[in-house]
Amino acid sequence: MTTFEADFPRGKCPIHAFGPDDSSAPVVLFFPDAFGPREASFAVAEELAGEGWRVLMLDQFYEHIPYEPIEPNSIFEEGPRRDRVMEMFGSITMDKIDADVNAMISLAESRSDPDVPIAAIGYCMGGRYVLSAVCASPRVVFAGAFHAANIAPAEGDSPHHRLASAKGRIYIGVAGVDPMYDAAEHGRIAEALRAADTDHIIETYHGAAHGFVFPDISIYDEAAANKHMRRLKENFAELFTG
Repeated sequence: MTTFEADFPRGKCPIHAFGPDDSSAPVVLFFPDAFGPREASFAVAEELAGEGWRVLMLDQFYEHIPYEPIEPNSIFEEGPRRDRVMEMFGSITMDKIDADVNAMISLAESRSDPDVPIAAIGYCMGGRYVLSAVCASPRVVFAGAFHAANIAPAEGDSPHHRLASAKGRIYIGVAGVDPMYDAAEHGRIAEALRAADTDHIIETYHGAAHGFVFPDISIYDEAAANKHMRRLKENFAELFTG
């Protein structure tokens, strides 16, 4: 992994880069969960980079830098650490997401040969980022959202209203137990995908809870995490060479 700073809409954003120094290799834009970049998310990026793909991961909380590392399990505890996470999480608006997504796509394009495909993957809050990305550029051939939150709110701006502009495949991996993604939201995103006539898959990871991908969270589910990785590799192998 290498880390560099990029000029983003609200200042300097640390970018963690993985994979070959090869401008012809496909790019995966990685949008972390509410706990930001850390060893557990780096491990997922490293595994994808091992397949020969380049991964670019932003710190979506760059405007708060410097900040103390976020302890994932703090979200389950009342107190100042949880309050801090929720304050940072709540500072992210849809306008900020769209601006940062466009900056990430521009960054990937600047480091790539023409027509190199781009994918976007996101976890929890990162789900909104990937839906924004697949609507923002035809270069984005895949958008994968895992245990996503607030991807089809009942009110306000949201990329699920723009899905008619999506050219890439959309995959939504739903946690079977997820208080942040209820039946009403599931209905809204499913209807939006159907209405937009997109190439899409919604798959439920039965028995897995919200946050199942990363082992530094107490509700980590190894089988579900491995399945999520298989789905990524299957889709990338197909779409990056198609």
